[in-house]
Amino acid sequence: MNARILLSALAAVAVAATGVTIASCPPGGVTEAMVQRAYLSVPGYAEPHTPGSGVVGTEMAPATRVQQILGPTPTLNRVSYARFWLPKPDPNAKPRTIFVLVPGFISGAGPFGPLARQLVAQFNGNVEVWVIDRRPNQLEDRRGLEHAKAALQQPTPDVNGFYEGLQFYFPETLSTDIDQDGAIDPPYLLPDALGGMSSWVKLRQNDARFMAYWGVDTYVRDWKILVEAARAVVGPQGLVLFGGHSMGTTWASVFAAYDFDPGPGVDAGYSHIDGILLLEGGGVGAGSATKPTLAEYQATVNNLATATVNTVQVFLPSFFGVLDLATLGAGAGMAGLDGVYRAGQPSLLQRTTLYVGSLIGLIYPPLLASETLIGLFLDEDHSPAAALAGSFGMSDDGDNQDFTSAPLVTTPIYQPLDRADELPRQWKNFDDPTLPTCPPNDPVAVAGGSRGCAIRNNGPRPAPTDPARQWGEEREVSDLYEMLAVQYERGDFIEQYFASGRPNLDFQFGRDSSSLGDESLLAITQNANVNVPVLCLGGSNGLAPSEKSYATYLGSIATPASDQEIFISEGYAHLDVLTAKRNAALPTLTSWVNRLLQRKLLAGF
Repeated sequence: MNARILLSALAAVAVAATGVTIASCPPGGVTEAMVQRAYLSVPGYAEPHTPGSGVVGTEMAPATRVQQILGPTPTLNRVSYARFWLPKPDPNAKPRTIFVLVPGFISGAGPFGPLARQLVAQFNGNVEVWVIDRRPNQLEDRRGLEHAKAALQQPTPDVNGFYEGLQFYFPETLSTDIDQDGAIDPPYLLPDALGGMSSWVKLRQNDARFMAYWGVDTYVRDWKILVEAARAVVGPQGLVLFGGHSMGTTWASVFAAYDFDPGPGVDAGYSHIDGILLLEGGGVGAGSATKPTLAEYQATVNNLATATVNTVQVFLPSFFGVLDLATLGAGAGMAGLDGVYRAGQPSLLQRTTLYVGSLIGLIYPPLLASETLIGLFLDEDHSPAAALAGSFGMSDDGDNQDFTSAPLVTTPIYQPLDRADELPRQWKNFDDPTLPTCPPNDPVAVAGGSRGCAIRNNGPRPAPTDPARQWGEEREVSDLYEMLAVQYERGDFIEQYFASGRPNLDFQFGRDSSSLGDESLLAITQNANVNVPVLCLGGSNGLAPSEKSYATYLGSIATPASDQEIFISEGYAHLDVLTAKRNAALPTLTSWVNRLLQRKLLAGF
């Protein structure tokens, strides 16, 4: 009996045993276009210091700026996620597998969309994907973005409404006349949640002191709620698979190692899941060489919670100390709208303070097509931020030069230069057959006519025991226009108020917080006992490009080697494992899920 027949037979037995219908393939087959996405928010872990907890004497009052965004009595103990699923004609039909996935550094749920849709379609709706959107995302002021989106989505797009959205976030100055009316317009005002009119409500550190209590313990308890909800859907014979991308692999492996029982008993995270998926990240490490004592830990938390100066940071203020993170996030949302609704036209974001007089303006030329601005920031051929880069195509309708002086650069990247004809630089998408390659192009482009290349070869694959390095022929696999839409939907790409103070303190303990001595504060104590299957998916042009990238974590857990699998997609950059249109790792993911499902079903009989 082959695997497909066996799986069908076992599924029939499961239906008979549980009375739940398994989702079936609709006539004509499932396509990615049929997969639905919903942004959901449910009650999360009841952290007592957080506004809305109701714990007298402990709950911290919300700052006025938070109230302007969320109303006078915000409830912030919530967990949000983007759900990808296939609507089914039978209301009793349930998926057999649910992935619960954690985004990476400063990322929201958005970039997971392409992979999630491919997975749901591949399994005819028998798989759902729930992508976590961490707590701070509910603090973003989306009023200007929603105003601009409504204007552009009218039957006749209203560009003046888009100007207003830009002026909401980026007030005009002497050098930024956004609507080019010859006047410096005041900030655009919209109704806020307190009944007033205001422009962008941008939080300061002192507006979010409650985030001193949003560390590992709070986050993993949020996510345990989702894991338990997923288990209730799939049942004991189904699969709940937990994972993450990039820094999200640290979060995922910490979840598996966490003891949710702060007393003498053990309620290990891994006992609630059926497998771990690590996407372009090597999982949790050993932590710092010198870990805080309990007294030092408590003093740091108290300082984060009670400080009155904004230099004591509970959230990350800037992107690697260069770009203001909240401003970058607001700009990305508006740039996504600009790229979708004004493709090919000159970027309106280049008329704002996000560009004029900023590092972005220094790196990129002054006249770009609307989608090219995001393409240059995200594509691994042009972006110095390898942690945010994928293979989305290239801009080569003008000269490029080698740009390797930025501190984040790990591979050669190309800085586009001005076009002599004063036309906006356009973008070639990933599937354009004229994308330049090396050879015949020179991989080190210089000013004066060189176009550089989108595709080059980084050498042979290293041996599994060799140090991790990039290798193989690069591939262009991700659709920029899908990523443009990600920028402005709920669960977008940039987490504007990325919690850093308390998580950074917690992550000093790495995979074992036993030395802290207080499990009510932090209980990462079960890593050595983790014994569930692990699948690692990397990209040869990414940040976890070889078997060596995962060796330390895999060697620290109890999962046998036979249940540890690594697949590296040749030519993929860091984001491509999520955003590739026809993901090279999908067959490996499919086989992994099928094997685990068969094992689970057989174990029940």
